Amino acid sequence: MKLLLTLINGLLKTYKITYLVWVCILTTNLLFTLQAQSVDPVLSIRELKEGFLLVRLPSSKGKIDTLQAMVSRAKDDKSRLHLQKMLNTAIEERDSLISDYTHAFRDFYHFSNAAYYFDYEGRDLRKTPMYKMDGSSLPKEEIGMKPVFYLYFERTEESHIDALVIYNVEGLRVPPPFPNNFTRGGINLLFLKIADRKFPAWRVERINKRLFKYWGENRL
Repeated sequence: MKLLLTLINGLLKTYKITYLVWVCILTTNLLFTLQAQSVDPVLSIRELKEGFLLVRLPSSKGKIDTLQAMVSRAKDDKSRLHLQKMLNTAIEERDSLISDYTHAFRDFYHFSNAAYYFDYEGRDLRKTPMYKMDGSSLPKEEIGMKPVFYLYFERTEESHIDALVIYNVEGLRVPPPFPNNFTRGGINLLFLKIADRKFPAWRVERINKRLFKYWGENRL
């Protein structure tokens, strides 16, 4: 009898937990759907054409700061040299990414105004320093009352850039059919190498073309 009661209690607890999990999942999906529906793709493309696309550039600040601290604490030359090499590589990768994407946006993005800021400076976007694609400071008054959208580098793994996704000023992803979620798919890296082109340049040019195409289909 005690064994039966224990089994029944266990099933009730498991059922209750499972029920709550499903409620949480369904609620989350419903909220995401409602948020997506509240963002008008057509209105968004028209506003973006007249506004600003602010690119949130990854800086690898956490990784670099950690490696710098480890180098300073290293007790033997072998460890120090190994860590320093890792630090130099991280800095080079960061600088290359920033340089490649700012040049790509400067040369191949013409759909709207564009600027960038660094992820570690983005906690309060009202105070975050913004920069033009040539590296000069962007005064806040140049943005003024224009519509603002954000382009985020989103990752599926810590060091792997998977997609570029556009969000509106309220932090909501602009849903289809607005062109979004620019992944690595659809590109032959060998072709880029033969054509002597960098991936960021191809990627930004693709963003520019898809935005112009959608805007042309929905312009007033």
